[in-house]
Amino acid sequence: MIDEKLDSIVKEMNQLGVVISFNGSFTQKIIEEIGDAIKNYIEKDMDETKSYDVFSIYIEQSQNIKNYFHKKVNYDKENEFSKLAFESIIVIGKEKSYYYVCSGNIIDNADIKKLKEKIEYVNSLNKDQLKKCYKEKLRNSRTNDLGAGLGLIDMARKSSRTLKYLFIERDEYHSFFILRVSI
Repeated sequence: MIDEKLDSIVKEMNQLGVVISFNGSFTQKIIEEIGDAIKNYIEKDMDETKSYDVFSIYIEQSQNIKNYFHKKVNYDKENEFSKLAFESIIVIGKEKSYYYVCSGNIIDNADIKKLKEKIEYVNSLNKDQLKKCYKEKLRNSRTNDLGAGLGLIDMARKSSRTLKYLFIERDEYHSFFILRVSI
């Protein structure tokens, strides 16, 4: 029962440095409300540039979750994918001298290969290459579908480490995708 487990969940989150978390379906209103809470919390603890980076990475990750489900549900209104939107989470935490933003959501297994390739490519670039790649993507954005590419590049530019990710298979069709960005 959740009543007994809630205490251990809070203790574990505290041990992991979690300062803000949300689990459930992401709507624009929820994204904005949590964004306000993040700004209020982290602005007191760090310089303006770093707090903006944490905030913008949160926005990027939460929008990615919302947009991914919106695209999937609109693509096939008869599927059960909309129920999986509630299996989404975003966590902002602090470890030592840095913050992290970690998100998780269900994705189609068919999308894993392309997403993994994009993350690996972004992780292979140094900061100068990321800056150049970001500018090129922006220039070409009028003619090409950006997909997840521009957001990943921007998160990598703001990150103090490579993007960490993990895919945990749920069934033959879906996996739980985790993305962690350290700032």
